[in-house]
Amino acid sequence: MSGSWSMVFLDVVWVVALTTGCWLGVSAVVADGPRRVIAYVVTAGLALLIGTALPLRYFLLRQRREAQVRESLLSLESERRQFETRLVRALDMAPDQHAAVSVAVEAIGLLTPTACGELLLADSSRAHMQVAGATPATACGGACHCDVATPSGCPAVRSGHAVHYDDSRLLDACPQLRGRSDEPISALCVPLSVAGSTVGVMHLVRPVGDDFDDRETTALTTLAKLVGSRIGLVTAMAQSQLQASTDPLTGLLNRRSLENEVRPLLQEGLTLAVILADLDHFKILNDTFGHDAGDRALRTFARVLRQTVRDNDLICRYGGEEFVVVCPGADKNAAAMVFERVRMELSAMLNDGRHPPFTVSAGVSDSNDATTLAEMVSIADTSLMKAKADGRNRTVVFDGAA
Repeated sequence: MSGSWSMVFLDVVWVVALTTGCWLGVSAVVADGPRRVIAYVVTAGLALLIGTALPLRYFLLRQRREAQVRESLLSLESERRQFETRLVRALDMAPDQHAAVSVAVEAIGLLTPTACGELLLADSSRAHMQVAGATPATACGGACHCDVATPSGCPAVRSGHAVHYDDSRLLDACPQLRGRSDEPISALCVPLSVAGSTVGVMHLVRPVGDDFDDRETTALTTLAKLVGSRIGLVTAMAQSQLQASTDPLTGLLNRRSLENEVRPLLQEGLTLAVILADLDHFKILNDTFGHDAGDRALRTFARVLRQTVRDNDLICRYGGEEFVVVCPGADKNAAAMVFERVRMELSAMLNDGRHPPFTVSAGVSDSNDATTLAEMVSIADTSLMKAKADGRNRTVVFDGAA
C-alpha cells in the first residue's frame, strides 16, 4: 500500500510539472504564431503521455506481480491447511500404532512422491530401533533402508530437529548413508517424539540433485509431530485399557474382563468348560515365607497356566488365590485333562528350588451343567471343595453328585 501512495504522489508531481511547463511554453510563444503554439502543445502532450504512462505501467505491472505472488502463497497455504486437516482426520481414525504408522507412510508418499522413506521407532525398552513402516523403494532402491540400531545412534534423534544431508559423499554426511548405494544420495531425517520423548525418526532419501526444499522439510516436520502425538495417545489408551482389563500382579484377565469375553460365546451357544483352581494352603505359604513369596507363587502359577493351556482358552485371576480357566469348545472331561497337565508342569517348575513349594486343587464344570458363567463357576466351586476335602492337589470333575 505504501508503494501505491508513493507512485500516486510521483504521478501528481509529474503531471503538475509538465502542465506548468507546457503552459509557460505556450504563454511564451503565443506571439510567434499558431504553428509554434500547435507544435508546443503536441510536444507537451506527448511528453505528458509518456511521462505519465510509463510510471503508471510500471506500477500496474508490479502490482500484478505482487498479486500473483500473494495468490500463489495463499493457494499453497490453503493446500497445506487442507492436507493437515485431512491428515489429522486420518490419524484420529487410527485405533492403534500400526494404523497410525500406515497413515504416516501414505502421507510421506503424498508429500514427497519422488523420495523413498521409512519410519523407525524404538522398541518397548527404547534400546533398539526397528522399522515400523516404509514407502515402496522406487527412487533409490535398497538405499532407503537405514541400519541405525539404537535411538542414540541417530544424529537427528540426538539433535531433536530435522537434519538434511545434501550428499552422502561429503565429510559431514551421516555415517549411516555412506556406502549404502553406488550412486550418491541426499537424505532428510526428522525426529519423532512420542509422549514428549524422542524415540524415532522419519528417514527419507533421494538421488543427489533432487534436494529437499524448505516447504517439504516443514511439511514433514509437521507430519512427524502429528504422528508422534497420535502414537503417544493410542499407546496411552492401550495401556489404560490393558490396566483396566487385567490383574496387575499376574497380567491375567480380571473377573469383569472374563465375563465380557465369555458373554458372546454363551450367546453363540458354544460349549464351554470352566476350571476353578485354588492354591492349597495359601495362607500358610504367606505366613511361612512372607507375602513376597505368596505373590511370587501367584505369578509362577499364572505363567504355568499361560504356557500349558490352549491358545484360545481364557485365563483369569478370579480373586485372591483363585483362578478361572474357560475352555471354549471343550467339555469338562477334556478340561480336566488340560488341568492335569498344568499340575504336572507346576510340579516340574517347583523342583528347581527357586520357588516356594505349593500345590493347586481344581474343580471343573461345563455348559451342560449350567447356562451362565456365574452358575458354572459356582458348580466348579462345589467340585473344588470336594478336591480340598479329598486331600488337595487334585482335579475333581462335577458329576451331579459332588
